[in-house]
Amino acid sequence: MATDEAEAPSTRDRILEAALELFTEQGFDKTSLRELAERVGVTKAALYYHFQSKEEILSCLVERGHGIGHHGLDVLRLFHGPLDLAAALPACEALLDQVLSQRKVFALMERNRTAIEALRDRDPEHQAEHQQLERQWAEFMANPKISLHDRVRVSAALGAVVAGVVGTTQGLGAATPERIKDELVSVLRDLLGVTQPM
Repeated sequence: MATDEAEAPSTRDRILEAALELFTEQGFDKTSLRELAERVGVTKAALYYHFQSKEEILSCLVERGHGIGHHGLDVLRLFHGPLDLAAALPACEALLDQVLSQRKVFALMERNRTAIEALRDRDPEHQAEHQQLERQWAEFMANPKISLHDRVRVSAALGAVVAGVVGTTQGLGAATPERIKDELVSVLRDLLGVTQPM
């Protein structure tokens, strides 16, 4: 049987969660490591034990968003030929679940675009990963086997997933993820032109 101690988040995880809150609330540049350490209840030395810099903390958080981006592109790779938009809906809903589970990360990325751009410039691995995502997306959007109509609808649907989740995180924080998901699934159906099942 697991103990409460075993189930407690690690110091590293607590640092990441506190950084996620602070970077989103007041911005990456305005958050000091001293402030972050105080929020977690550890010393600055303890922070440096787990992370070499504030930028490394941000990179770890952004990586969560990239993981979801890769999943979305994996979904798109399933559609090589003519696209059945009704069949695409469950894949979009699964992506929506993942984005909702990390909605704070997407809000952080929206709030800290300048810091993330700087991170990309300093970190070749981060830059390469971002470029890979952009390349794979461009390949899907340029696929002549999928009609322009369907490519635009899928693009708009996936954009609605991210924009809807970020927007609701910033403005509708009290709404439950379940209610937000219900509304966004309705939007996805509209964008994909998929009727509600009877």
